[in-house]
Amino acid sequence: MARETLTELIGFTGDWLVGVSYALDRGYQCWVITPERQVHTDGEYYESHLMALATGRFLVEHSLEVE
Repeated sequence: MARETLTELIGFTGDWLVGVSYALDRGYQCWVITPERQVHTDGEYYESHLMALATGRFLVEHSLEVE
């Protein structure tokens, strides 16, 4: 059974959150939590937490532009 650990949780304007989790056998994954408390991920795993964090930041910034 894979165990994931939350490694970072960063807040953005408008109550958006980006989280990064780590699974030893898969790598890092980004999570975006909307102001409505919906949780989304792109389903990808990354080699570093910085890559996962950059993806989450992009998703938030893109969503804010659409609004």
